[in-house]
Amino acid sequence: MGSRAVIKFGGADLASGIKIRKAAEKVLKSPYDEIVVVVSAMKGVTDSLIDIISEVGVANEQDYAEIVSMGERISARIFCSALKSLGADAIYLEPNSDEWPIITDSNFKNASPNMEETCERVKRFLEPMLGEKIIVVCGFLGRDEKGRITTLGRGGSDTTAMVLANCLKADEVILVKETEGVMSADPKIIEDAKPLSRLDIHEMFALSYGGAKIVKAEALKYKLPRQKLRIVSFSSEDLSGGTEIIGVFNSNSFEITERKGLSAVSLVCNIKSSIISHVISIFKDRPIYGISTGKTSLTIFTSSENLHGLLKEIHNSGLCKALSFRDNVGLIELTHPAFVDSPGWVAKISEALASKRINIIEITTSKSTINVFIDESRINEAVKAVRDSLEA
Repeated sequence: MGSRAVIKFGGADLASGIKIRKAAEKVLKSPYDEIVVVVSAMKGVTDSLIDIISEVGVANEQDYAEIVSMGERISARIFCSALKSLGADAIYLEPNSDEWPIITDSNFKNASPNMEETCERVKRFLEPMLGEKIIVVCGFLGRDEKGRITTLGRGGSDTTAMVLANCLKADEVILVKETEGVMSADPKIIEDAKPLSRLDIHEMFALSYGGAKIVKAEALKYKLPRQKLRIVSFSSEDLSGGTEIIGVFNSNSFEITERKGLSAVSLVCNIKSSIISHVISIFKDRPIYGISTGKTSLTIFTSSENLHGLLKEIHNSGLCKALSFRDNVGLIELTHPAFVDSPGWVAKISEALASKRINIIEITTSKSTINVFIDESRINEAVKAVRDSLEA
């Protein structure tokens, strides 16, 4: 089997006929033997359709999905035509196609793929065509089991690409963007932002949920081990280079790690950025595992080694009214992409620990990670209780 790739183009990449033709040329110049192309609606089309729906007063979510799907359905037809004009044998698939692969639940505005059904249809319909044809698939769209069109939510074309790549066990996924891959910051705001050559998948997830409009965070959970994922600039002639996203989420189970030998350093102080930044600077290279603030207090979790020297330096800095510390603190770090898009996980963890009468010193959260600080003597018991609760 030759190299297999899923290539996704966003709306800005398809903003005109000239850009669509250039995108098609890039696909044909790419080194892959088997190619699926995922296309978004042309720039501005979906927003225009949503504005019209709002003005008309369309209230039915099924009608909403049917109407906004037109953007991607038009893109797929035009992109397929561009490939054919360049001599390629191409076919487009939309939700009304018999071969349409992506089956979802019936949440018309933010559907979730049924991976078992989708992968079965990918194997039955898409795989036999690979190598003979370039397959152009509408991004953002799905079809429920009753044959009704659904949408995958904002950024859903990324989900389409990652889901298809998962089912196809593609060697590579290329998400084409207008920027030079992933930048260190938004170049529209930070002029000297720099392109990054590589990011861990957890780092990309955190940036995406923090507001970076590069890749839909939820889509990352479909990445397979050893599958290459790159975010590439539209300016790349053969879709090379860009930022590689390495690693994979273990979506089948929660990642749980534990750590002992920590201390909680608590300061009574004014909660101002200038004071917090000065306090943190005193820690220098010492690891920090969590930070929390109260009305007039700041708590920093760090290693217990050589703690007295650190406490003296903080006290002598004059930054706080008083300080204290607590030894023998343990950390349970839980990571799973589900934490960010479904409620109740912190409550579930708290209930599991409460059932074993394990007191929580502190809980901190960041994107897909929940950190729970407890007495280190009960770490093993706590890990078992939490794991049993989350995987029940």
